[in-house]
Amino acid sequence: MYFKLADFDMELIYLYDYIKNLLEKYKTKKAKVDFSVKTSDNDIETEKKNYEGFFSLSYLESIATYRKIAEWLPLNDAFVLHSACFDVDGVGVAFAAHSGTGKTTHMNLWQKYLGEKMVVVNGDKPIVRFFEDEPEQPYAYGTPWNGKEHLGCNMRTPLKHICFIERSETNYVEKVQKQDIIDRIMNQVYMPKAPQAMMKTMTLIDRLLSCCDLWIIHCNMAPKAAEIAYNTIFKK
Repeated sequence: MYFKLADFDMELIYLYDYIKNLLEKYKTKKAKVDFSVKTSDNDIETEKKNYEGFFSLSYLESIATYRKIAEWLPLNDAFVLHSACFDVDGVGVAFAAHSGTGKTTHMNLWQKYLGEKMVVVNGDKPIVRFFEDEPEQPYAYGTPWNGKEHLGCNMRTPLKHICFIERSETNYVEKVQKQDIIDRIMNQVYMPKAPQAMMKTMTLIDRLLSCCDLWIIHCNMAPKAAEIAYNTIFKK
């Protein structure tokens, strides 16, 4: 099958229907292919070793597929950023944090506060891409790999704000510089195994942090947390 992801035209050669169904909303007609991804039984067996517990072979194939895509992306000015990403009136925002910190919960608070002004792009693993004609504007894309809550859609947003979530008794937001959060962002980016792709990813991370406003959101899980964070970041 053929599909489009982050404005790349891709071909999928698959074993199980799960991955075909997962990509249904991204399906396209045959086109000139930027990347062809094919999984094998060996790829699935490798993923088995990375995940504890029982996962179906079809699910593991979907993970192997995205991993192959993530390995290819950096050489084409794109990468996978572990974050919850959404659009507010045409402005992209990404929430990053360690698992269990509450980035999805905080994003949901924003959704309740902003209503229709906000659209969730990807709740877990969006693709961030740069284009030659807009070198200082990263775009975040929805993908079907969007977390256990399956939050997201097939769209892109111009990424402007990257926010790191920290739990706190009181709600406040601080703007930071890239040297203050480089260690944090490194933990949230998929790092390819191939040395060339790894080095390119490092360059893209630096580029991303130079293009976006960077914030640390100290928050509890009260509804007021979203209001304070939104008003600070968007200068309301």
